[in-house]
Amino acid sequence: MPKKYGLSRSEKLKSVVRTEKLFTKGKSFRVFPFSVYFRLSNDGEFTQNQFLVSVGKHYFKHAVDRNRMKRLVREAYRLNKNFLYETSEEKNVFFNVGFVYRLNVLSDFQTVETAVKNALQILEDKIKAF
Repeated sequence: MPKKYGLSRSEKLKSVVRTEKLFTKGKSFRVFPFSVYFRLSNDGEFTQNQFLVSVGKHYFKHAVDRNRMKRLVREAYRLNKNFLYETSEEKNVFFNVGFVYRLNVLSDFQTVETAVKNALQILEDKIKAF
């Protein structure tokens, strides 16, 4: 298990193949203002939990704004991922998850953190049912 409140490089989903599978074969749900895509595996397809954040140019034309939203989402994930990782270890299920921001207004940290917490709670329920 990674550091309790750290966010290591290995926790970020960077593989093009896994990213394509996440969006094509993965399942999804909506938690305003995010679409959350996820894949679960317990058969060794992937051996650690990874996530990604996407903010489209369609919603924010300036890279500064896109990068700010990505920073907020990463920070909210970093602070609230612990219970999800514990559940994942108990069930021996690994996940890839992608957060896609779907709003054209910059949100404050409290809004983003609440949405990420709700999304992680839903994902935890899906892991328990897997």
